[in-house]
Amino acid sequence: MEGHRRKAVKVVLKKKKAVILIAVAAVVVLIGGIAIYRQTGNGSSSDGSENTTADGEAGDSGTDVKTEYTDEEKARIESQTGVTVTDEGTVQVDIGAIQAEEESMEVSREEAGELVLKELGEGSELISMDLRQEQENYYWAARASKEDETYQVWISADTGDTFINQKE
Repeated sequence: MEGHRRKAVKVVLKKKKAVILIAVAAVVVLIGGIAIYRQTGNGSSSDGSENTTADGEAGDSGTDVKTEYTDEEKARIESQTGVTVTDEGTVQVDIGAIQAEEESMEVSREEAGELVLKELGEGSELISMDLRQEQENYYWAARASKEDETYQVWISADTGDTFINQKE
């Protein structure tokens, strides 16, 4: 009976992990889109010309589709695990690469989430969490709330030690 319960828990955790990874990928794409949108001047054209889509056709959205990046922009976008900019200027996200990187960490996403909640104490809730690399070290960067305040907590993905715990 206990063995079946453990297997069921593992299946549920794997499904949760897959859903979380898909959500993380969607957030990464959304953030990238917002950054690109802001860099292009919110889709407005100062010369009054018509906005066009990537294939040069007039677009209905009122915003330009960005297909050309400076080397700096491309490097910043591609610095994220599993994210590449194609020669055509589209951004691609490899969820498998993101998942593989997360699974290679000594401290799992679930463990880091538990550590964040323990760090903030009773009544705290996890808002979001992603894996970040800073100066050759990996950290789980989490946003969490407690009462009416939001906190940023970074947990070492190698040791589980708290690196940052600050109110936003």
